[in-house]
Amino acid sequence: MQNATMEAPRRRPLGVSIIAVLVAIQGIFFLILGILALVAVIVAANSAGTTVNGYAITGATVSAIAGVLAGIFLVVGLVSLLFAWGLWTLKRWAFWATVIIEIISLINSVLAFTQPHANFWSAAVGMIIPIVILVYFFADANVRAAFRT
Repeated sequence: MQNATMEAPRRRPLGVSIIAVLVAIQGIFFLILGILALVAVIVAANSAGTTVNGYAITGATVSAIAGVLAGIFLVVGLVSLLFAWGLWTLKRWAFWATVIIEIISLINSVLAFTQPHANFWSAAVGMIIPIVILVYFFADANVRAAFRT
């Protein structure tokens, strides 16, 4: 017997679908980087080392750095895929996670202007994209209704 208080199915707005696909592509990209960094760990562990700017760097050092990067890339890739799934399935937590990530990205871009020799256009675009996403998420009633926020 069906529940009389069933909610109407929600439609995913096109912009949310686009953002979810872009986040999924980002996740796949970071997973590939993580796998390549793991390969670098194996290769570096078997090497004698190298010299950078006159400083000797052992294979173990390169391997450790690549291992840390591999771990970071794999975690970011998996989290990105989780967020993409959350956005695609209209999970409320994915809405708020995206808002938090975009606010952090916006702060990072603003702080980039304070760096010496900052690239103006890179920092400006880095500010525009999070602003557009935040305005879209909060100003579009369809997005708010889809996520029930």
